[in-house]
Amino acid sequence: MSFLEWLQNTPLAIFVAETLWAYPLFETIHTLGMALLVGALGLIDLRVLGYNPPLPILGMRDLLPFAWLGFAVNLISGAALFTSDAVYFFSSYTFRIKMLLIVLAGVNAVLLGHRIFREPATAAGASTASAGAKWMAGSSLLFWVGAVIAGRLIAYTP
Repeated sequence: MSFLEWLQNTPLAIFVAETLWAYPLFETIHTLGMALLVGALGLIDLRVLGYNPPLPILGMRDLLPFAWLGFAVNLISGAALFTSDAVYFFSSYTFRIKMLLIVLAGVNAVLLGHRIFREPATAAGASTASAGAKWMAGSSLLFWVGAVIAGRLIAYTP
């Protein structure tokens, strides 16, 4: 664990851990990024699952820049938060579950995006998605909600 110990002794980690307002500020930024990411992808998932059929699925593609912005914000803020106590976070099983769910949700989101935004039926203006796309959208919602819950539980579990 020498790398993790080194990481939590970097100037950024010390700044985040020891400055009164730094950790809460990064947590707030992380929450805003999560709202962008999960909010945008959640709306896409709900549309694929059949919510608001008059809204064209292809039009939901306009939400992707918000999801990517949220992902970038969370990657940066999450890395800063992680450095503040890297040994603790890495040893936390809840943190590992959160990371696994984020990876699963990310892979699922990419695959779902390729499926619904490049599928010939969707491009032709179909208002319903295939059964496979609906399964992926439902899984996406479960993965993201699970990641949010696991992230929140990190403070309360070993």
